[in-house]
Amino acid sequence: MSDDFHVLPTPALERAATGCALLEGDPEAWIVCCSSRFFPLARRIAGDDGLAEDVLQISWIKILQAINHARFNGPKACPWVHRVVTNTARDVRYQQARRSEVFLREEAASNPSSEALVQEKELRALLREMIQLLPDTYRRVFEMRLYQGFSNQEIAASLHISRSSVTTRLNRAVNLLKRRLEART
Repeated sequence: MSDDFHVLPTPALERAATGCALLEGDPEAWIVCCSSRFFPLARRIAGDDGLAEDVLQISWIKILQAINHARFNGPKACPWVHRVVTNTARDVRYQQARRSEVFLREEAASNPSSEALVQEKELRALLREMIQLLPDTYRRVFEMRLYQGFSNQEIAASLHISRSSVTTRLNRAVNLLKRRLEART
């Protein structure tokens, strides 16, 4: 089949879809004709006039790309177009909802409430206090890791202990901090 837009009507198709611009080889006229019919559907699903217009544009692109590859049949055109518009509207609505969720999460993360800031400040103060109460061997290793960002290898070299000792002391410090924090709350 050629790349040109071309649908060969049969006599039955001509009777079923008399005056159909698509069957006459005029996709632009067909799009204009169908837009008035499918715009309310797109608006109902997408929930917005602007989104509905986007849905129709995306739908027409999909339809025109698929029309030469599909066995297009005049009487079956409307249900097929209806399905394409419906699916496209659902996709657009889903994408819009996902963008809104991401925006709200980013907004919440960038603008924490004053209550959340107070709680975070209190938790940090409590954690600093708890770290100071750790036994010296655990506290030194924990502070080197947390505040100075040293790797286990660097901590081991600095304190002249094995890497496994560093790992053990870090684990014990974390477990001790967890137990003390849980006991406080």
